Amino acid sequence: MKKIWKTHKIVLPQHSDHAGVMWHGTYFNWLEEGRINALSKAGINYDELTKIGFELPLIDTSIKYISPLFLGDNITIETIFNITKSPKIKIYSKFVNKSKKVLTMAEVNLVLINKNSSTIIRKRPDFISKAFLKLNG
Repeated sequence: MKKIWKTHKIVLPQHSDHAGVMWHGTYFNWLEEGRINALSKAGINYDELTKIGFELPLIDTSIKYISPLFLGDNITIETIFNITKSPKIKIYSKFVNKSKKVLTMAEVNLVLINKNSSTIIRKRPDFISKAFLKLNG
């Protein structure tokens, strides 16, 4: 069974429009925050990763909005990593409310690249491979 990485969020005024509905761009920010937090817990500080010449850019994504999020909602973002030997790193996330209802589902795909040359890294350094094993659970 895959490890579920959790991030807790509250929809604040800066996340929503005048009707109190969460703005679509906030979803992307929260998805990134969930990924970065999970990486950190697995032993990779993203800032340090970029300083030594690596980057994890997004190559494609999809979001299914099942039900809107509203101002004041308490949300748990449940993130699951599916990292194989393929260069593509698949990340699945669900936005779940306190009643355990799934409100949003997302898939984000990344690749590890050499920041200076923008080339995809196919043989990951050991410290990254070890952290990725932790992410997979």
